Amino acid sequence: MSETQFPEALHSEILPNLWQGGTHDYDTIGQYYAGLGPTLENYDAVYTLYGSANPAGWGVKEIRFAFFDGNMDDFDPEADLALPVAEAHRDFKAGKRVLIRCQAGLNRSGLVMALVLIRDGHSPDEAIALIRQQRGPDALFNERFVDWLCNKADLAYWRAKRLGQSPSEQPSSQAA
Repeated sequence: MSETQFPEALHSEILPNLWQGGTHDYDTIGQYYAGLGPTLENYDAVYTLYGSANPAGWGVKEIRFAFFDGNMDDFDPEADLALPVAEAHRDFKAGKRVLIRCQAGLNRSGLVMALVLIRDGHSPDEAIALIRQQRGPDALFNERFVDWLCNKADLAYWRAKRLGQSPSEQPSSQAA
């Protein structure tokens, strides 16, 4: 791949009220410049995947899980991403303004965004295409993330009513 082209916008709307983005260079732990991070003015819930990002503003729900943009050896997607994916999807479906962010807003946020879209009924290919259309062609350029999404992710797991349970483990909707 040639040099990565970073999006001009820090955050991009993938679907109405569902945003993917990065963290401003000066909005990292140890640095603070007012107005750079996500605030309640813009978002109701933020899902942060970059460990050096400053926390979201007061009143903003935030769930954090930092992992590397690498070969996926440092985390287990099903064990570690189930909570942020389920919560981000729940907030999105409730009409809240949701931001999924990492450092550059391309790969880690793209992986979690794709899982939220898959949970919402998109195929992996549709999710990746939508992310790239809205965020830019270099979104999700981490080939291991894309390969996992397209060839290894258990779609039934990510779409299960109670995330983390296979359809056969789901409670019956019929009264006993």
